[in-house]
Amino acid sequence: MHARRDHPPGRAGQPRHRVPGVRSTVRGAVPARLGAPPADHVPRDRAAPEGPLMRGRMCSSLALAAVLAAPCAFAEEGMLPPTEGVGRITVQGGWRLVANNTFYDRYESRPENAGLAPAQRSRGSPIGMASFAYGITGLVEVGIDLFATLERLQLTGQPRLTTAAYGALVGVRFQGALDVGPEGLVPFAGILAGPLLASAAFEGQSPKETVTQAWGATAGATLRLTPVWGLTAEYRWLLARGAVESQGRKFGTFNAGGSWFALGVTYTFPPGPSQPGRSAF
Repeated sequence: MHARRDHPPGRAGQPRHRVPGVRSTVRGAVPARLGAPPADHVPRDRAAPEGPLMRGRMCSSLALAAVLAAPCAFAEEGMLPPTEGVGRITVQGGWRLVANNTFYDRYESRPENAGLAPAQRSRGSPIGMASFAYGITGLVEVGIDLFATLERLQLTGQPRLTTAAYGALVGVRFQGALDVGPEGLVPFAGILAGPLLASAAFEGQSPKETVTQAWGATAGATLRLTPVWGLTAEYRWLLARGAVESQGRKFGTFNAGGSWFALGVTYTFPPGPSQPGRSAF
């Protein structure tokens, strides 16, 4: 039998007293496996597991990217009507508003016409126009405008007077493009110049013809209903005059220009593949 060892008091030989709650507190504070990584940790050299959580995050990211890209996609879809490299033919009809007050006043102020009752004055006449134009750039369009108008005037004590004006004008228009309507709106404004033939004839007599230089300005817009067809509304102001004579007697000049209001249709020749429609700003 072994001899019993005596332990000094206050040392390891003394009976151990348990402190309630201490062990459980220590166990909760220190992990069971010291230094072990968290359960959701993924090493850098290892591919992430494709679980339901990861797939959900990817779907959310794709949905957010689609929402952010939507405005850009809509901007690309909203295309402006092309103007560069575009040809067009426009046929219009309308009304030429002109009073011819100067012509009437001059006739009635003559000494031989003193005491005559004033004649009923004309307020205008119908007009027809045709334009052939081409957009050399997106901003500038050049073209040739044909026109013809006919008007009947009445001077007191004279046979009925028929006046006509027709000619060709070279036009330079500055145009733009707006994303308005089915296929866009093309507003324009420009200047016109060219020869004009004015004719005046009293009933039963040969006409007096005058070739003169006409100057004018124009403004309007074309509403494109389809890629090739559209409606055009246009206003023109033209400065030109024609002589009136009868058997060697001069009656002065009539207004062959005036204010023209017209509405018509436009056929557009689409541009080639190198000039596509531009995105709306």
